[in-house]
Amino acid sequence: MSNSRLAIAVLLAGFASMPASRAARAPAAEEGTTPYLAPQRAVHIDKGRTINLVCRGKGSPTVILSAGLGGWSFDWWRVQPAIAKRTRVCAWDRAGYGFSSPSPEQQDIVHTTADLERALKEAGIAGPYVMVGHSLGGFESLRFTDLHRQSVVGMVLVDPDIPDRAAVDERLAPEFATLSRALEEGDMKQRQECAAGLRDGSLKSGTPPFERCTDSRLPDSLPHMKAVIARLNADPARLLTQVSLEKEHYTDAREVINPQRRYGDMPLIVMTAGRDEDAVLSALSHLPPGTPGTGTPAELAQLREQIARFLREGWGPGHDAYAALSSRGRNQLVPDASHAIQIWKSEVVISAIGEVLDEIRPTPLHEQ
Repeated sequence: MSNSRLAIAVLLAGFASMPASRAARAPAAEEGTTPYLAPQRAVHIDKGRTINLVCRGKGSPTVILSAGLGGWSFDWWRVQPAIAKRTRVCAWDRAGYGFSSPSPEQQDIVHTTADLERALKEAGIAGPYVMVGHSLGGFESLRFTDLHRQSVVGMVLVDPDIPDRAAVDERLAPEFATLSRALEEGDMKQRQECAAGLRDGSLKSGTPPFERCTDSRLPDSLPHMKAVIARLNADPARLLTQVSLEKEHYTDAREVINPQRRYGDMPLIVMTAGRDEDAVLSALSHLPPGTPGTGTPAELAQLREQIARFLREGWGPGHDAYAALSSRGRNQLVPDASHAIQIWKSEVVISAIGEVLDEIRPTPLHEQ
């Protein structure tokens, strides 16, 4: 993946659209990724659509892993095997990602969470649950818990996105918000044009434009997975589903607002990456020449200042507010990790999930 593409991945909508597969160094080989190379459990939900679940291990509660924007079950490949040694753990692919089919529905968290609900119901995977969400996946974890409070007994939020994100961006980092939206809109427009070309046949297989449009955005060290996902991306409906998810990001940040949300003494750990600022500042230097708002040293200095202010006054306090939802909640700083903590420091995420599992009181059999 080129430096400019990586920079755009980091900056799109701030941090929320930087999936683990793009944000971290990939393994030298595909060892350990086998369960994520093909559909594991394609659950039929409605109208011919399927949601892919990757479930491993046995026991209760069931840990549910939700990836960030642009990510899928593969993002948890370093975490899931360790959790599977002590209980059942299921990662899932949103519509249009991984091995889930596209969807004609608006891809906001109302619909994506409903897909998760239906998939778990149809697969017979009942609670209790521990919800684990990275970035945008934190929104789905929160919404699912709001809807199924009696079934959710623990939660881990991995560098989660924050509510009312657009308002926070505009207040603390307006120029950075403008840059992020411009990059986001450009990325969505490109995928819409790709979908149109695939649909009318003007994009021909084997040509550079076709390869660019179907690019999985996975590193070259994962050749088989890159090829598999690229083949799936040749479906225009899949690309348009991805566009819809990206488009709804700020709507999701409003939808997740819930002043009545309280989690009592539920075990809850929020994880904050200590190197988010380093990652985004580094990405600025790799943006394509001529990117608006980055052309002069003064403009770059202003962006850097706003990014630092956003993290200090928006991102961090937002995570503290999540932790305060439970009397047993805490915000854990992971100082040497960037946004995709589950890749950079998977052992810390594994430990946090394990801690939550340890704290959960045994559930009476009649409630399971």
